[in-house]
Amino acid sequence: MAAFMQLPVPPHRKERHFRLKDDLTLNLSNEELRERYRFGREGITFISNLVSNDISRKTKRNHALTVSQMVMVTLRFLATGSFLQVVGDTIGLHKGTVSRIVSDVLTSLCNKRDEFIKWPRNVDETRGDFYRLSGFPNVLGAIDGTHVRIQAPSEDEPSFVNRKGVHSVNVQAVCDARGKFTNINANWPGSSHDSHIFRTSQVCTYMEQNGGGWANGVLLGDSGYPCRPFLMTPYQNPVLDHQKKYQMPLFNQKCDRENIWEAEETVPYITLRDKNDTKQSMQDHHCLCYSSQYLHLIK
Repeated sequence: MAAFMQLPVPPHRKERHFRLKDDLTLNLSNEELRERYRFGREGITFISNLVSNDISRKTKRNHALTVSQMVMVTLRFLATGSFLQVVGDTIGLHKGTVSRIVSDVLTSLCNKRDEFIKWPRNVDETRGDFYRLSGFPNVLGAIDGTHVRIQAPSEDEPSFVNRKGVHSVNVQAVCDARGKFTNINANWPGSSHDSHIFRTSQVCTYMEQNGGGWANGVLLGDSGYPCRPFLMTPYQNPVLDHQKKYQMPLFNQKCDRENIWEAEETVPYITLRDKNDTKQSMQDHHCLCYSSQYLHLIK
């Protein structure tokens, strides 16, 4: 009996349980996919093909996530603005896995943003599109800004508090008549004014160095910007007929810009909770959020 008790007992190996990820599937209707990810099947497939070479897992494990599943995890995180833990619990993944997936997909997309967000090459076509849309001639783009809310950063926190008392990044964007972004500047905290962001931007430098006047094209902006030879802004109180006639296209363009921001602001609250996040990584991620949200429209 004593000898029997001394026999080595093999260690009991805990059975592995793989949580099902039935939610991470494209076998849903476009309406259901947009409710969860803000993209339909075509948009998710397009983004998956775009980042496939960068994020494909070099493993033969039979439980590795597919590229489309990793894209859907990232879009779920961006669309909800929730915690990594909550997103992981919702779709059956560990918080660390979700964090790595989001980081890999965002990095891949951010490296490709210049393929989609670029200044118009066919200037005459752009001018014609704006004229057919609003009747305003010689326009290269419409400019506006929006505040993307963030969690309070650990560095230089007061400068990110905007006029509404919330922490944000003030994102400036220029779009063409078709609603595609041609320039994005996400380098400034929420306390920065639109006019200051424009004055120090590459767009302003470009317009100044390329004639800076009506002959070479202008931008349309709202009253938050100063009136410049290459930046048309509205009258404060138009009275005369020619002032009202000038004002109407600008009003229409303002509505279009606000509609574009509303359509793209599917990430109202972005939380970067890693204490090691730097200001530059915050700027890159916020810039990416708008470029990634627009990929399906650029396709």
